[in-house]
Amino acid sequence: MFSAKKIAVVGLWHCGEIYSACLAELGHDVTGIDENTDTTANLQKGIPPLEEPELAEMIAKNSAAGRLRFSIDFSETAKTSIVWFTYDTSVNDEDVVDIIPIITAVEKIAPFLQNGTTVIFSSQLPVGTIQKIKELVTTKRPELKFDIAYVPENLQLGKATRSFMEPGRIVIGAENEKTFALIENIFALLKTQFFRMNPTSAEMAKHALNAFLATSLTFIYDIADLCEKVGADVTDVTKALKSDPRIGQSAYLDASVGFSGGTLGRDLRAMMNEADRKNITLPIISNVYAKNAGRRSIFIARIKETLGGLNGKTIGLLGVTYKVGTSTLRRSLALEVAGLLKNEGVAIHATDPMAKKEEVEAESNIQFFSDPYEMMERCHAVILMTAWPEYKELDVTKVAKAIKEPRAFFDTRNFLKDKETEFKKAGIKYTGIGR
Repeated sequence: MFSAKKIAVVGLWHCGEIYSACLAELGHDVTGIDENTDTTANLQKGIPPLEEPELAEMIAKNSAAGRLRFSIDFSETAKTSIVWFTYDTSVNDEDVVDIIPIITAVEKIAPFLQNGTTVIFSSQLPVGTIQKIKELVTTKRPELKFDIAYVPENLQLGKATRSFMEPGRIVIGAENEKTFALIENIFALLKTQFFRMNPTSAEMAKHALNAFLATSLTFIYDIADLCEKVGADVTDVTKALKSDPRIGQSAYLDASVGFSGGTLGRDLRAMMNEADRKNITLPIISNVYAKNAGRRSIFIARIKETLGGLNGKTIGLLGVTYKVGTSTLRRSLALEVAGLLKNEGVAIHATDPMAKKEEVEAESNIQFFSDPYEMMERCHAVILMTAWPEYKELDVTKVAKAIKEPRAFFDTRNFLKDKETEFKKAGIKYTGIGR
């Protein structure tokens, strides 16, 4: 049976903006808290830090209804018995997580926690972190009676509100029946499956999920590499694989130049680091990580061969955001590829329907254009990096007029496979992945 709760959501970038708005949408009384004054001030004005479909409307609706408010004051956590940590765990270029901001926030909030409080984490944390946090709070507040839980987020950028409101299942890592029941009550209106386990198992389940997805992607990279050598087409092979009910249409079998964003790499790295500490080997996990890490250089070598060298060339990028449906550039694969190309003496042009010009150009020596055809002018090659639906409508004739010799088009998503004949008739060297 659902009953509305009073909840403090701490940490308000992507995960926190979604959790605060969606928990209020479910009918809970929510205070979103973040010490970043700019983030909080914008949310108070109804402006989310990262755009997501339906999010701004959801914030406006629930703020007007009095169910949602935002603050920079951690002492607000003293007014509730549920404190939910939703910081986006930062990841460096080596996919190593930094949980210090989360630990610091816990230390700052610990003095305000009331007896009977349930502390929930949905930030992506290395296995074993929940136990360490429990010990930290107990050390600082030995008299405090509290419960702790881990409910791993499963938000997909570009459709995060839908991910929250229509979950396939919710994993709950907790230590007692009271906490399990409380969290199930919070989500009761979602009519989904709940999987109960201890917090360490829940942490491991999140690692394992992302590791499995990364393994699926790396598997199809191997298949794509072999397809190119034997004359097969990985897009046809993928259709055959997905038609098998043991695999399914939703399988992560997207042949490309690698996965990025830090999410998958973070969990692979966390498992590898934990295995090192426990003196065991994880050959599948470590090889998945290595395969992905080397994929960019293989792609750069292909471009270099096609263009007869890279120094002094100009290359245009179609799509630079992390993925379709979001404006974020954080750990974008397109920008990682751009960095490798710049190291080879390439001038980079870029376009994207959602990216912000000033943010893209801040990535030194990238010139941003709002018009894709203008972006292609003076380019020796174009690389489709992000599969925005708008690019399905590309006019191949205009592309041919814009780019210069050797007039190459690299489709890293096989997104314009159906236009391959058009490209070739227009005198453009079209190259996909695994074909």
